[in-house]
Amino acid sequence: MPEPSLFRHYLIVQNADGNNVELTRDADQVNVLGFDTRRVEFVHCHVLLEPLADRAAFEDGCRKLQKSGHPLLARLVDFGEDEGNPFYITSNVDGESLGGYLARQTELPVWLAVTLACRALEAAAAFCERADAMPVDPLERLRVLQTSPKEVLIQLADYTLISSSAKRAFALKAAFEKQANFLRNFLVDKARGSSNSDASLPAADFSELLIACLSSAGADAVPAMRNLSEILAKLMPESLAGEIPTAQKPRALLAPQLAGYQEVARALVNRVRIQSQRLDMANPYAMRGTLTKTGRGVLVEQVPPARLAAEVVFLADEKVLKLDQRRDLNGIVPLALLQDSEGLVCMAEEVAEGVTLADLLRERRALDVHETYLVLAGLDAALAQVQRSGIEVQRLRLEDIYLLTGFPREDARSAKLLLTKLTDWPAFSIMLRAHPTLAAMAGRGTDPAVLLPPKPGSAGADLWDASWLSALGRFLLGLEMLPGAAISAPGRNPEVETVARLFDEELSKGREGGNTKRADFLARYARIVHHHDLVKPVDHSLTEPLHIVKPKVQRQKSAPLQQEVITSSPSGPRASAPLPLTTGLPAAGVGDRVSVGFAELLFRGTSETAPVSGPDWAKTAADAPPTIHANEALLPPDDFVPFWLRAAVFIGGSMILGGVFAHLSGEATWQKMTHPPAVKPITADAKASPSVPKVKPPAKAEAVPKAIPITVPQAAPPPAIQGSGSSLLKPPQSGLKEQILDLPPPAR
Repeated sequence: MPEPSLFRHYLIVQNADGNNVELTRDADQVNVLGFDTRRVEFVHCHVLLEPLADRAAFEDGCRKLQKSGHPLLARLVDFGEDEGNPFYITSNVDGESLGGYLARQTELPVWLAVTLACRALEAAAAFCERADAMPVDPLERLRVLQTSPKEVLIQLADYTLISSSAKRAFALKAAFEKQANFLRNFLVDKARGSSNSDASLPAADFSELLIACLSSAGADAVPAMRNLSEILAKLMPESLAGEIPTAQKPRALLAPQLAGYQEVARALVNRVRIQSQRLDMANPYAMRGTLTKTGRGVLVEQVPPARLAAEVVFLADEKVLKLDQRRDLNGIVPLALLQDSEGLVCMAEEVAEGVTLADLLRERRALDVHETYLVLAGLDAALAQVQRSGIEVQRLRLEDIYLLTGFPREDARSAKLLLTKLTDWPAFSIMLRAHPTLAAMAGRGTDPAVLLPPKPGSAGADLWDASWLSALGRFLLGLEMLPGAAISAPGRNPEVETVARLFDEELSKGREGGNTKRADFLARYARIVHHHDLVKPVDHSLTEPLHIVKPKVQRQKSAPLQQEVITSSPSGPRASAPLPLTTGLPAAGVGDRVSVGFAELLFRGTSETAPVSGPDWAKTAADAPPTIHANEALLPPDDFVPFWLRAAVFIGGSMILGGVFAHLSGEATWQKMTHPPAVKPITADAKASPSVPKVKPPAKAEAVPKAIPITVPQAAPPPAIQGSGSSLLKPPQSGLKEQILDLPPPAR
């Protein structure tokens, strides 16, 4: 088999027979599958067959697509001219073409056809905003891939830049409104005529109407395309039973070039026990398993062979595998296994107990300003660990950033956390996946860096600067549409507008080659949020008389004491809003409340509409099913005391109090063991008893006044005491002190 050819740092991918993997070939260009050995990802190498008539226009169009990227458009990585042949490199879209997908279908479910139409219109609108018109034969330029059991995604993978066919087609385009009405009426009639979600329509008719609608799309038709997408989205049923049928599932692009699941499971049969071959469509190349020795959960997948990705992937996995012994790098997802079995190299990644940012945004659609700051600040600490480890990470997707909660993704408690603000979470930490996976190399998921032009030859701190954090922040605030999400304008307020301007400023610097440190960017972000906290209107209801002041004890000794002031109102108890750091203590009429720091403001929230205190997570955790792995950082609320601790304190306190009372009354056990049993005093009548020895007086008896004889009237003489002549009789003592100080004299 011949060695794969290398164009610059792009490896041309070969199939098992040693032939180059061609994706498309037409009169304008040839598109082959390649691998970027510098960025560690698969790419599409587009080579134009005709020389450039206007090189300046070609380069301007490429730069415009680089600077204004979009998640629904393949990222333009590189462009240029080599020996008179112009070329451009785009990131991989891991799915088959929409035209090929519809060609092998005879019928489609109505809901699936509506979904395909909406996703295709969204991708076309994103491209027409950045170019004049859609390229020729748009169904071959669009690629469809499955992201969940019921969801598909369509991305534009081929731009056909400055081709003669595209220019001719642009002059002959029909009005978009006319073609849009045909497509809308066709889908509306099919949707209204069906009584269930299993109704189908002819795939050929749908394909003809869709290609006519997309071919007439242009820059002036972007609002009409989005309006049509919103109208068609209303035709979707409220609930779908089951998932996409097997015959209608789109095929993955890289799957034919890799080993099958049975081969991977057979290669690791002695080390990993595969739990199930049910695949996650967001990562269809990995299987869930368990290590046979340790019982830890892992994700198993194949490492691409040399004909696909050379040895750069294997070397990157080896570096991450060696980091498993370092305890100071707990913010990096570890690799548990890297094995070569009969020429098939496989790796096993430990399962992170948490949710990804992609999962969080699919449920929440957008975060607020405080939540975004929490994520970016935690991400800064995790990126510092990655840079300290020496790993050269070139890309981080939303799917590679984990929020560790201690609960698995399938746990019911994780589902509740996804619908709750981060400021109300008990605790969370951020972990990053630093090693390359097949899903990441294939281009699946959302890369925030798509909003920035690629930086050739950059690594480390040059990649993870303020511009990258700003690109990620736009996705977190909902300013950029997540692929597959419905188009909706998020609620805007002055605080969001100010932060958005900060993000746009940093993105402009990054597009021009500037580099701002993350610490400086986060400091500016904190000042903006703090400023808006200061200028928020004062709640006049705080001037009502106070009734209850309940102190809230913090677990950390270094944190200042917080107080929760509850006032009486017609709607019930209400907690007052937190105060900024610089406001100090309020007036006497407002209430005695200490100032808090900015970090506490972020965790407690400053929104006037949302309550300060969060849900009862202790009760939630008690009601939810138990899990094997728990995070020690998830502590119960401050007012929670375990039952065993209450019982131990009650029993211990009772024993201590009982001992004190017994000691004061003289009935304690330790008091009875320090002196012999008490003996009654002996009277004068006891002289008749020969067995009782006489007790001699002390040596200095003259200094002691004459004792008055003690008699007990009408008392019977005590019984004789048997003992030796050296035995001493001692009257009973009154206490422990007298036993120590008033010792009897030695016998003569």
